[in-house]
Amino acid sequence: MTSPDKNDGQILSTLANGLQVLESLAAGRTSVRHLSQELGLARQTVYRLLRTLTAQGWVERDPIDDTYRLTTTVWSIASRSFRLSDVRDTLYPMVRRLAQEHGETVHLATYERGQVTYIDKADGWQPIRSYTELGGTAPAYCVATGKMLLSMQPEGEITRVLSGPLQAHTEATVTDADVLRRELAETRERGYAVNDSEWRTGVAGLAVMVVSGPTGESVAIGFSGPQARISSRFDVLLSALRTAVAQSPFIHPTAAATPDKDLEDL
Repeated sequence: MTSPDKNDGQILSTLANGLQVLESLAAGRTSVRHLSQELGLARQTVYRLLRTLTAQGWVERDPIDDTYRLTTTVWSIASRSFRLSDVRDTLYPMVRRLAQEHGETVHLATYERGQVTYIDKADGWQPIRSYTELGGTAPAYCVATGKMLLSMQPEGEITRVLSGPLQAHTEATVTDADVLRRELAETRERGYAVNDSEWRTGVAGLAVMVVSGPTGESVAIGFSGPQARISSRFDVLLSALRTAVAQSPFIHPTAAATPDKDLEDL
């Protein structure tokens, strides 16, 4: 274990000390006294660090012997990161094939507390494309991948997001919580989501769900592009997404659902 250079003003010593505590706890349950001796920190400093990490859910205290250990939060974050990398790497060819075959931008997105993050994307060959950045984020309630992912969240998370504030990013952004709740329910039932200029004016999108096996780690995949072009090709693009997902190793039950009123939804 390396010690932070206390003379480097760019390093946050409190954060560095907290990370050292986490590294030490990875070896197993231990006490404040032992951590203090191992890390060369004052007991009061170690105690405050442990109190903070406990409050954030990273560490838990055993009241019987007054020792501390890591919670499953560390494992959850690490395993989630590896699962997302696995999904992204596995679906990499599919994302590019869809963009090449249909000419529109394809996004692979994941959900985190009301927002989506684009973990992969491929631009199509059409002259006007959807502008996004890999690693960029967007509000879940006004993009297609976000609506698809939000619709699959537990009811408590949906309620939290819809409790707002719901900012209007364009004139078409839906900011009425009741309307959004009904749309999310319909999205969940039919198995696809749409965005009709709700995040960027003149840009539309559609998306379906992809799920990584029994762990439940999920991403959504979708097309994005000029509103008129997406609308005129809606059935073709939706069919392409569903076919691609059905042929991938990660299949969600709604991905193969039959569209009932696709064109009137966009």
